[in-house]
Amino acid sequence: MDMEDSELPPNAKGLYAAPKEYRSGGIYLGSNSTLICSFYHFQPVVAAMHAFSPSKVVAVIAEGSLKKEPEVKEDYEKLVSVFGKVAQISKVEVDGADIIAITKKAIELLEADDSEKIVNISGGWKLLAQGLLYGCYARPYRVCRIVCNNLDKDEEELVDLPKLTFELSNGKRAILETIGALSNKGDGKLDVQDIAKKAEKSDVMVYQHLDDLKKMNYVDANNRITSAGKVALLWKEEKEEKK
Repeated sequence: MDMEDSELPPNAKGLYAAPKEYRSGGIYLGSNSTLICSFYHFQPVVAAMHAFSPSKVVAVIAEGSLKKEPEVKEDYEKLVSVFGKVAQISKVEVDGADIIAITKKAIELLEADDSEKIVNISGGWKLLAQGLLYGCYARPYRVCRIVCNNLDKDEEELVDLPKLTFELSNGKRAILETIGALSNKGDGKLDVQDIAKKAEKSDVMVYQHLDDLKKMNYVDANNRITSAGKVALLWKEEKEEKK
């Protein structure tokens, strides 16, 4: 997105004056890139707009914020006003207290098209930002950059975050999926023998994987799946997606 300052609205001048090599890291994204950001205020978005010159921006907002909190509505309208002539601006609302729903929405946005995806987790509620991050972990091959603003120094400075993954071995995934299914039934501690029978694995194998899954916080002391385990099951290999 090569634009002269004269082509931009007055309050956006200077933000898209980048040369065709990207200002931070030698990578130019511009014309086919999407900035996905957890949103509450306008200012945290500015640094990423400046750095990446995205063609599209998706503001992920906690449900009800636009109606209940006037400053959120005002700042979203400001985002549209300032950057709407140089990027396609849109919003999605999601339950800000449901980490699974947020992660699934993040995955949906990452898979929406083939544009380069940059995810900025600087704004919004904590769970909102974490859910976007977990979505990136579930589809790391769909993310170009994960960034946040360096609040200790300058909001205009971006900090790169690692693209981690929930990658599970086939054995661990099978056990966790089984535990997830059994966790929906009844209460109390799940019996290892029941897990082994349902998963069609030996008791010894279940014990081995169960110990690792507990250390990863995917399974609790009652052998039931945790919210972290549910998020981890959203992970998909790139080769699996291409089937």
